[in-house]
Amino acid sequence: MNPGNTRRVGRPRLSDELNPLVTLTAEERRSLFLEKAAELFEDQGYASTSIEDITECLGLSKGIFYYYWKSKKEILLEIHARAVGALNTQLDEVMRHISDPGQRVTKAIESHLNVVMRHRSLVAVLLGEAAFSEETIKERRAYTERIQHILEDAIQAGVIDPIYQPKILAFALLGLLNSVAQWYQADGPMPASEITAVYLRLAMQGCQKH
Repeated sequence: MNPGNTRRVGRPRLSDELNPLVTLTAEERRSLFLEKAAELFEDQGYASTSIEDITECLGLSKGIFYYYWKSKKEILLEIHARAVGALNTQLDEVMRHISDPGQRVTKAIESHLNVVMRHRSLVAVLLGEAAFSEETIKERRAYTERIQHILEDAIQAGVIDPIYQPKILAFALLGLLNSVAQWYQADGPMPASEITAVYLRLAMQGCQKH
C-alpha cells in the first residue's frame, strides 16, 4: 500500500469536488466550523446544539465534522482556547510596545474590545455557562491577573485613584467590556471605533485620579 494515499478510516476526502470546504485552507475550514458552532452554542445553548445542527447550517454532512474533531466537547474547548488566545495575543502587543502605565490601561481596554467585537460569538461562548476545562479556568484567571497588574502599575504611577482595589477593579472593568459581546453586531448602527470610544471614556473617567 502506498503510504502517501493513506487517510483515517471513515473520514471524508477533502478533495471531493462536492465538498464546499475544498477551496479553503485548513485554518479557514476550522475557523468556519468554530464560528458557526459558537453562534449556535450562543443562540441555542451548548447542550441543545447537536453536531448535526452545526453541519446542517454549513450545508455539510455529519461525517465532515469528524475530520476535524472527535466530539462536540472538543470543539467547545477549542472555542474557549481561541477566545482566550486572541485576548492574550492582543495584550501581548500592548505590553510589548507600550511602557507608559496610563497608556497601557487605555490600550489594554482597546485591545480587549477589539477581540470582543471581532470574535463576538467565540467570546460569548467563553463567557457562557458551558463547562470549562481546568486549563480554560487557569487561562481565564491568568488573563484577569494580567489586567490586574496593569491596573496596579497605573495606580502606582498616579493615573488611577488608589482608593480602588486592583483585583476588584479588574473584575469590574472586564465585566463592563465583556458586556459588549451580549449585543454587538458588526452591521449595527454604531461602528466599532465609536463603541470603543464610549467604553473607554466610561472606564477611564470612572477610575482615573483627578
